[in-house]
Amino acid sequence: MKKIYTACILSLFLLVTVTILKTSPSAQAGETIAAPSNLQSPAASADDTSIVLIWNKPENASGISSYNIYKDGKQIGSTKTAEAPLKDYMDPFYAAPENENAVKISVHNYRVTGLSPGAKHTFSVKSVSPNGVESAASNEIEQSTSPQEKTFRITDYGAVGDRNTLNTKAIQQAIDDCTPGGKVLIPAGVFKTGPLWLKSDMTLELSPEATLLASENADEYSYLDTSGEIRFYALINSKNAKNIRITGTGCIDGNGWMQSSSTDDGLPVFLKAKNTIKAGLPALMHTFNIGILAKNSVQKAMDSGLSFKQAYPRRPCLITLKDSADIYLADFTLRNPANHAIGIYGSKTAALNRIRVETYDANNGDGLNFADSDGLIVFNSLFSTGDDDINFSAGQGLNDQKKASTKNIWIFNNYIRRGHGAIVAGSHTSAWIENILAEDNLIEHTQTGLRCKTNQATGGGARNILFRDNALKDIEKQAFVFTSDYADANAANTYPAADAPGVFHDITIQNCSIDKTGGAAIEAIGIPSASHYGLKFENLRFSHVDTIKLNYVYGSQFKNLTFTDPANITWDIQHASGIVIDGKSSDY
Repeated sequence: MKKIYTACILSLFLLVTVTILKTSPSAQAGETIAAPSNLQSPAASADDTSIVLIWNKPENASGISSYNIYKDGKQIGSTKTAEAPLKDYMDPFYAAPENENAVKISVHNYRVTGLSPGAKHTFSVKSVSPNGVESAASNEIEQSTSPQEKTFRITDYGAVGDRNTLNTKAIQQAIDDCTPGGKVLIPAGVFKTGPLWLKSDMTLELSPEATLLASENADEYSYLDTSGEIRFYALINSKNAKNIRITGTGCIDGNGWMQSSSTDDGLPVFLKAKNTIKAGLPALMHTFNIGILAKNSVQKAMDSGLSFKQAYPRRPCLITLKDSADIYLADFTLRNPANHAIGIYGSKTAALNRIRVETYDANNGDGLNFADSDGLIVFNSLFSTGDDDINFSAGQGLNDQKKASTKNIWIFNNYIRRGHGAIVAGSHTSAWIENILAEDNLIEHTQTGLRCKTNQATGGGARNILFRDNALKDIEKQAFVFTSDYADANAANTYPAADAPGVFHDITIQNCSIDKTGGAAIEAIGIPSASHYGLKFENLRFSHVDTIKLNYVYGSQFKNLTFTDPANITWDIQHASGIVIDGKSSDY
């Protein structure tokens, strides 16, 4: 039975949390402030002159304006005065009068610079109130910089940065010669290359004004898999490697698509392929002629006998790291991949810091795919993509249910501008996607904010997700969507169906602002044999939205939802039970 409800105005927006606070000796009378916790340095993030610090903000951080950083017992910096990597986007957003009620982003990371190679230091962090009152210190950690790195310049191996010379052999030789703890340096210039293979205990560093440009020749990426079918390597690859670092402020350009003459707020826009004509190869390739490496790789795969639907998903990616550990990617720009930008598969402990992913509006231009892996941190990064921005996968169907889940993920302090979904679980969900914290992100112009997608044959699902303290603006479709009926028109995979349909449960969305959606503000649609449950929506402020849709959902809560125009809100609820709205439970 279907019922339609109109929301009332709710005055409470901020989360009220009872927290035991410690008082700093410098505190003013009556003022206390909670301390940060879990101070750490991501694996492989320290180099010979700097150390990266990240920490958890207190559960109730509403009274915290910044954090002070201490090295060896003395204050060395503050997040208040540190140069934020995304300030060119975040500062104008918060300066605009129309965004005065948007959730404010709390920065809880810091890079300590100017250190000596091989030096050991202790660090702690303190919360600071607007009045300058400090909290007690966080946990203290001890961290060392790396020894002086030996440098292997690719130009010493004959590489030429003239955009035309193919440098694959020269760059790979520099990588092969790199000694443990050393770095391979890409100097200024445009260095065309085919696939490269990283190894353990090395850094690939891109100097300012340096570009690694993917060759447009599909022959350089192609190989035969175990079944004899043609596939393509990524531009940068690893397998069974540890302590891999890609750093520097240069660019990795996938040469996948032609670029539009227009930009999106200064960011590049790539021309989408139009894969709508199915009348045969000549017409199909005619509509596909805007691609560069993307077109060439699909054509090569089709020439080998594959159908378009089989060939299209096999285009080369930019970075694919498999069965690896302690991965650190920082500071560089990824642009224009023929397929996805970054794929991390079957791996442990990866961190992305100050990455710029510019793939909008390239077909399937996902920013990051993290699959069958454990331990990911993404912070200070920009995503403007032609598909999902940060995506998690865990296999499809019955056989993949035996794999380990994709888990333990922390996403914070990012600017996500374009993409199908900002934070995405699925559609490959069979071994479960779990334990995700996404907080303090600014999300604009994406199709969805939190996107959870699966289908009956895939199985598994996603659980234990906390999406909090994020600001969403101008979302094209739903702010939050949970669907059990996702289908990919380009997918050609066949697999045995899972023993149970995919579901989403124990997911909390908390303390977020949502300003304008093109579709339902919240849409949770299960199926008769698999209802979603344990969904919690708390302390959310909605502007310019009109619908909340629930179908085959149970045991879920809605508390302190504030709407700027409550008279226009429609609650469309069907096949639902135990739905609690501001303390009142109902079945539908």
